[in-house]
Amino acid sequence: MSDGSAASAWSLIKSALIAFLGGSAPIPADGIIQVIAQGDGPTWGTLSGLTAHPTDASRLYAITDQDSAPIRIVEIALTPSSATVIRQIRVVAPGYDGLDTEGIVAKPDGGFWLASEGSTGNAPANLLLETDASGVVQRAIQLPESIAGRMPKKGFEGVALQANAQGGRLIVVFQAPLDGDPPNLTRIGVVDLASETWSFFFYPLEDTKTGDVTGLSDILHLGNNRFAVIERDGRGGKSSLKLLTTFDLPSSAATAADGRPGVLKKQVAVDLVPVFFDSDRKVEKEIEGLTVAIDGEVYAVTDNDGERDTLLLRLGQAKTLF
Repeated sequence: MSDGSAASAWSLIKSALIAFLGGSAPIPADGIIQVIAQGDGPTWGTLSGLTAHPTDASRLYAITDQDSAPIRIVEIALTPSSATVIRQIRVVAPGYDGLDTEGIVAKPDGGFWLASEGSTGNAPANLLLETDASGVVQRAIQLPESIAGRMPKKGFEGVALQANAQGGRLIVVFQAPLDGDPPNLTRIGVVDLASETWSFFFYPLEDTKTGDVTGLSDILHLGNNRFAVIERDGRGGKSSLKLLTTFDLPSSAATAADGRPGVLKKQVAVDLVPVFFDSDRKVEKEIEGLTVAIDGEVYAVTDNDGERDTLLLRLGQAKTLF
């Protein structure tokens, strides 16, 4: 196929994708994909969550999951043409075994909140862990008992912080529906940091071509009560679903652990599949982390399953995408 024919074919694919998404999902015109260079120190592979440095637009932090032990926070330095790991902070969590960190968010005053995924029946437990800047765990928050026993194998997958003078609240996404919940509704949990009380919303998932439903991978606070999430299937290729969606999360009206949550109204904001095509790359199965730097630039990161390059997606400005 000639370059002109290929470009024409891709133009038709883009048009079809936009039509499929209701005409409302922009395909980033300036999306760029870069390989994250290992840098010095122990090798790492399976990155999960992603968060921005609170004051430096040229720094990001990612977290490894249990497949890249020991669990580390990796600091990534950005230039216009590169992304390189320049520091690794080992997570020190005495008394907490079986951690599988999937989400990370930087605190404005230093340190991090991490989301660790548990397993079926919450054993090991799904945990929210607060660390200091050196990675030492200072505090842990667990699920209410009425929710913990209903946890499936796919649990916590991302965490965001909505800070205020009283500490604010953490918002955590559950990758898959709880046992006993509708099969197409997963949960978004809200934790008041002053009281450590939980409340919940339902998030509607999409049906996939394999007869399954999508899941959530990360959550990003966009300001005020607005949030974005990664919603995706577990497949690669041009027919896979890799979406960024947005929704408003009310400061009230969430449902307590024993109640039935209300269903959030989501909007598809960005389709990530074309970003891979435009970069002449195969569509990755696992897009795991999402963040926005203080200069407004949006980034996403892939989990390489320990088999491939880890990729950083530079997606453009948040004000344009969301």
